[in-house]
Amino acid sequence: GRMSDPPPPTDHRTKFQVERIAFFSDAVFAIAITLMVIEVKPPHLAETAGTREAILALLEMAPQFFGVLLSFFLIAVFWHRHHQLMRHVGNYDGKMIRLNFLLLASVVLLPFSTGFDTENFRTPTALPSILYNLNCIAPTFFTYRLFMHVLNERNGLLDAPWPGDTRWLRGELLYPIAVFTLII
Repeated sequence: GRMSDPPPPTDHRTKFQVERIAFFSDAVFAIAITLMVIEVKPPHLAETAGTREAILALLEMAPQFFGVLLSFFLIAVFWHRHHQLMRHVGNYDGKMIRLNFLLLASVVLLPFSTGFDTENFRTPTALPSILYNLNCIAPTFFTYRLFMHVLNERNGLLDAPWPGDTRWLRGELLYPIAVFTLII
């Protein structure tokens, strides 16, 4: 495999850099969540539209609202996992930064894949759904890889040993990949 950059020595500058990684990641997660709702355009009603037409136009958008809420929840889960990990990180290396960027890149694509799927909900092609589920697998996979890299004690990235059962955690992190794959 590719060698990872050696971790820098742990000191106050290192702790500050770890905090910068977490803050930057938080900003990317927040932007991705915000983009979810920006993608949903309100229906344009005719000047003569009544309440019934307005309700029907909103009901037509139900798949979009469902997709936004589902993806909002998924991004929140990815953020929660990231936060869960970062509060134990005391050091970093190049591989951790690369894995973090791959996670963030896959998260920022969720608004697009959600919109592509929900806008084409009624079409006969499965491609929008397949792309959406692949896009859900990607951040799940990179979250898993990030955790496994940071939890590897040889890398020296944790403040202290992980407080939980890492075997159980592996299963929790990999389970969604199986679910999204089955959906495809």
